[in-house]
Amino acid sequence: MSQRPPALAALAAAALALAVAGCGADTGPRATTATTPAAAPAQTTGPGQDETPVVKTPATLQGPLAFHVQRRTQLRRTPGGKVVATIPTKTEFKSPTILDVAGRRAGWIRVRTSVSHHAVGWIPASSGAIFTQPHSIVIDLSRRTLTLFHRGKPTNTYKVAIGTAATPTPIGRFAITDRLRVPPGTDYGCCILALTAHQPKIAQGWGGGDRVAIHATTGVWAIGKRVSHGCVRATNKTLHELMRRVRLGTPVTIHA
Repeated sequence: MSQRPPALAALAAAALALAVAGCGADTGPRATTATTPAAAPAQTTGPGQDETPVVKTPATLQGPLAFHVQRRTQLRRTPGGKVVATIPTKTEFKSPTILDVAGRRAGWIRVRTSVSHHAVGWIPASSGAIFTQPHSIVIDLSRRTLTLFHRGKPTNTYKVAIGTAATPTPIGRFAITDRLRVPPGTDYGCCILALTAHQPKIAQGWGGGDRVAIHATTGVWAIGKRVSHGCVRATNKTLHELMRRVRLGTPVTIHA
């Protein structure tokens, strides 16, 4: 990827992607890319594998859980407590709002969101439906690998590029908020999996946002290296495979 790729914030303005801390800071060869027409929109996709979430009764739910927000609701610091944000039924990129579940109490669901400074909060269980996630992702920063799990068992491991020492990929548990297909000619390859994660260490002079994503790259030389502003990069082949398999709300754990 080039040293100055278009920020995802700019891509979003052109209906291409989202504002992330993304994904620049390359120190290797400059990739040659075509100019992307502003009119060519990114395509958002649904939960993954063309699957409609199968909603079950809470007593039968096992494994990673997700919550489909079906009515606009308020995110609260504690059950019934202070309101910290409003959660719409669609993301800013028109995907269904499907959140990773972090906990449950009677009548309330604790969820992970992309709300800055309020990544985890509580919403009423009556505002949507809970369901199980078949997949999860674990990113190992020391090995620079991304492993896809299906029902708790690893199925595929891929080499990835990660953030630099100055702008490291954040550690923690996050989730996929949007699945975007990007038109040819950008530095983001075929596809973007937007995460709830934010980059707390914005590089001086960086003009993009602070959201973090897993995305493809035209600079395959970078795979296995520390080169980004915090995003995780993989090959187009890897992203095509992930786009076919993972749903919105899929949990993503990033560890050192």
